[in-house]
Amino acid sequence: MFTLLFVLTILFVVLVKSVNKKLDTPDEDSFGSEVNDHHRKEEAETESDEFPPVDEVFREEEPVVEPEPEVEPEPVFTQEPEQAPAGKTYDSLYGLIGKPLAHSTSMVRFNKFFREQHINAHYNNYELESIEDVTRLIEKYPNLCGFNVTIPYKQDIIPYLTRLDETAKSIGAVNTVKVLHRDGGVEMVGYNTDWTGFTKSFGELLEGHSKALILGTGGVSKAVKYALDKMGIENKFVSRSSNFEIMGYYELSPSVMEEYDVIVNCTPMGMWPDVNQCPDIPYTFLSEKHLLLDVIANPDETLFMKKGREHGATAKGGKEMLEQQAVAAWEIWDRIGE
Repeated sequence: MFTLLFVLTILFVVLVKSVNKKLDTPDEDSFGSEVNDHHRKEEAETESDEFPPVDEVFREEEPVVEPEPEVEPEPVFTQEPEQAPAGKTYDSLYGLIGKPLAHSTSMVRFNKFFREQHINAHYNNYELESIEDVTRLIEKYPNLCGFNVTIPYKQDIIPYLTRLDETAKSIGAVNTVKVLHRDGGVEMVGYNTDWTGFTKSFGELLEGHSKALILGTGGVSKAVKYALDKMGIENKFVSRSSNFEIMGYYELSPSVMEEYDVIVNCTPMGMWPDVNQCPDIPYTFLSEKHLLLDVIANPDETLFMKKGREHGATAKGGKEMLEQQAVAAWEIWDRIGE
């Protein structure tokens, strides 16, 4: 009996100690929830100090963007003009506008002329991306006193001019512009010297001929028509797009080729660097009585001219025409006043 009582006493003591220990170290999931809640609250406050709520992160004010001041756009050159030598300034600038201009020899010719004549001037190629850039070109170069115009702007330039001389108005195309700097602003006057160059270069060869085909309907073709009309030579336009007044290439039959013994190429077909191209005419119908004239100055002999000569025709290129129209352009630029 005593032994049983002793064992029960020991078990009671062990049980009491176990319960006391549990109370001293409460389980996180069962006891001491108040303590754990307090602990979690402290952690949350600590985290809130380091990381603001998500909506506050994205509540930043957008930066204020100040509008940039408007700047007058520069003329768009697809080929940059040649720069003057260091320390060199020119009294006057001249140039050529068009696109493309890689084929043009005008810059070399004019600058050689200026050096030989001791004229303090310079001639540049101004290859414009758009005809609209011509006004900004004038603003950028206040000493630009004149420029020539080539494809594709011989007709497009007209709305930008102050006035036209009577010949240019009759032709409907401009290849030379004189820039006049007046007190009241800038005036641009349009002229056409292509017809003068054509007449002086090809006039003698055209004697005895009465009918001509003009290949192309662009600005230079209109100047050629004006010159042929002045010389009393009947003429007809030929183009890929035909109508009542313009003949199509498909209409160039043997009888038509027999009737029109002068053919003038006013298209860019065959111009450098595309020297292996030529207008699509029936060259087999050519003979020694035909005269082929090409307004292209580079290369000296185009494929159009070569094919004509192979069939006995006389052919001449546009090198002299270019020189003659340039002389006429300089006479216009060099005149004082108007």
